[in-house]
Amino acid sequence: MTPALTQPVMIDDDAELARCCDQWRRLPFVAVDTEFVRTETFYPIAGLIQIGDGERATLIDPLGIGDWTPFVALLEDASVVKVLHACSEDLEVFEHWLQVLPSPLFDTQRAAALLGLGGGLGYRAIVAQFFEVD
Repeated sequence: MTPALTQPVMIDDDAELARCCDQWRRLPFVAVDTEFVRTETFYPIAGLIQIGDGERATLIDPLGIGDWTPFVALLEDASVVKVLHACSEDLEVFEHWLQVLPSPLFDTQRAAALLGLGGGLGYRAIVAQFFEVD
């Protein structure tokens, strides 16, 4: 049975980001993804940050946030595993933009490769294989 889908929550102010980061830092893991623009620059520019906490999806609008300190603390929090997929470009975004690399880190694409599923398996293919969801 597929769980009911909830609407993503949008964060576009410092207070809400700080509140959510405080909640996420109490969890064992969060899923993280970035959307970025890389036209006419030598580096990616963050366009959207997506966080999944097991209950809801949260979208963070970088243009609305002025204080990234709580988010950097989350990315550096050793008690929260950051789960990403094919994360090399996401890491480049965080390193250039916030001067931080998420740690500890679990890359689902690399995990799939270690399980013998192939080195370049996309997230959609992994989900379809293990959960029969397309």
